[in-house]
Amino acid sequence: MLDALRRGSTGLVAKLLLSLLILSFAVWGIADVFTGYSRGAVATVGDAKISVADYDRVLRAEIDGIAAESDRRLTMEDARKQGIDRLVLSKMIGQTALKEYAREVNLGLSSDRVVQNLLSDPGFAGPDGKFSRTGFNDLLSRLGMTESMFLSLRLDDDLRQHFSSAVLGATVVPQAMLDIENSFKNETRDIEFFNIDAAAKATVPEPDDTKLQSYYNDNKASFMTPEYRKYNVLVAMASDLKKDVVVTDDELKASYEAEKETYDTPETRRVQQIAFKDKAAADAARDALVKGSKNFMDVAKDSGAQESDVNLGMVAKSQMIDPKIADAAFKIARDDISEVIEGRFATVLIRVIEISPGRESTFEETKDKVRDKLATAKATTLLQEKIDLVEEGRNAGKTKKQIADELKLRLIEVPAGDSTGKSPEGTPVLDIQTPEFVTRVVARTEPGTLTDPIEIGSDGYAWIEVLGIDPPKEKPFDTVKADVKTAVIDSERRVQVREFADKLVERIKAGEDFAKVAADGGGTPDKVDTVKRNMVPPGLTEEAVDLAFSLPINGASSALTVDRGSRVVLKVSKVTPAGDLPPADKDKLVTDLRRGLQNDLLIAYVASLQDRLGISINDKEVARVTGADVTAN
Repeated sequence: MLDALRRGSTGLVAKLLLSLLILSFAVWGIADVFTGYSRGAVATVGDAKISVADYDRVLRAEIDGIAAESDRRLTMEDARKQGIDRLVLSKMIGQTALKEYAREVNLGLSSDRVVQNLLSDPGFAGPDGKFSRTGFNDLLSRLGMTESMFLSLRLDDDLRQHFSSAVLGATVVPQAMLDIENSFKNETRDIEFFNIDAAAKATVPEPDDTKLQSYYNDNKASFMTPEYRKYNVLVAMASDLKKDVVVTDDELKASYEAEKETYDTPETRRVQQIAFKDKAAADAARDALVKGSKNFMDVAKDSGAQESDVNLGMVAKSQMIDPKIADAAFKIARDDISEVIEGRFATVLIRVIEISPGRESTFEETKDKVRDKLATAKATTLLQEKIDLVEEGRNAGKTKKQIADELKLRLIEVPAGDSTGKSPEGTPVLDIQTPEFVTRVVARTEPGTLTDPIEIGSDGYAWIEVLGIDPPKEKPFDTVKADVKTAVIDSERRVQVREFADKLVERIKAGEDFAKVAADGGGTPDKVDTVKRNMVPPGLTEEAVDLAFSLPINGASSALTVDRGSRVVLKVSKVTPAGDLPPADKDKLVTDLRRGLQNDLLIAYVASLQDRLGISINDKEVARVTGADVTAN
């Protein structure tokens, strides 16, 4: 299914799949319900059961949908680690609660109404804007559903939408909330600031051995070796396999001839175009151009076109959308005015003001590119074969060393690597693309755990086995004495700078001239105007801006500098309250606030239904569907 989603990611079917399958966890995720037990189903809500088959289908559809959006492989283990399995079940519980309540109060929709809703849904429309039966049948085929099964799901979805509309339709944003949000977002402040010259204003005496030893004893956790892990990584990459791929001369020549145009350099032309409302207007404009009474840009201006509308840029013929206009553009001579062209979308006049001739390629000059392309394609096919063979070997109980030797794959053995992929000597332990993908898995994997393969780079997979863990150890004082000294000096300098900054702040609060205080601090006064809460101007940090918005006018404070090596002293010199919002901005703010209120209200409503109906979860069935029971064993 994932392959199907990827192949159709820009077409009608992709839209249908994504509109049907991708879940809205923000609205339906009620995560605190996983208690109790229900035999024969993954969950029971009131009298309704959520079957194992339905849960498995929806969960796998969600995993496929997320994978299609992110364009990366997503395993069931990944889904468990990210909590997708519980979120999916949580949503299904919320949906079932609404459905059960509808049954209790005898609410429902007719099948005819559901069909009409489906036929008028823009998400199911074809290129002509009408319901696409072909696309719908293709969707059913991809989902493995009958039409009646799909309509049943659609009926449930439409019913939930009606419930949501009824619950949320009267949601009103209070004016007080709107005023508070506007004030918070749009109040501005002018901030004066300067950086303290820490090197000049903080003098730390040379610490003696007693002080160093004391600091070391109090901060031993800062002077530990990192945790090192022993592991191996079996690597299968198309780029490695490509080195041994054989491409014959006959294959090279056949591929070159079949795709010769892709290696040629096409002719390109700088084209200008004026569109007209009808042929009569275009004929009149061309007559004026031929007689010389007007130039091309004057005609364009008269037709209401901007210069950006006229200039199509330097284009190849294949880049032009309308074949009829493209044919004309690549036939006329430079600076000539074309005949009137009645194109597919508009009636136009064109001229060409620059021509760059194309050039045909030769086999000899392109054969290396052709060989690389063919080798890459063959290596990609071979990679999939290797992946299948690795999995067969693992299932047969073979070691990674045996698999690597049999399949001629790389096995990287790491005697000791930290979380950053470095050895105790500080050198990289992994010679692969995106090594961080591997080190992240290594860091969270216990020895003896069988992990799924992970993607590395854009053309490979890795199988990881953690063999052992060497926990952090204290570094002896003598080996880290220089580091301890640096830490002591930095710590005392920070204290001195903080105390000095506090004194400068008090002087500013007392009304002293800001420039004078800045000079005494070794800094140069600077200022930023009309700063909002969500802005971080140059020279300030997020912490400094937050402080500024906690101060009254003429209030002062200090925060760490951007490099965290000193402190910035700041003063609020002006506070400008938020004014009235323009209508468009106000409408957007109201919409955003209403959406948040509706989300909270719907979650609360569904949660109350769940509490009243009663919920039980069969954790053993959930674990069986998600494979957690296998991992636990």
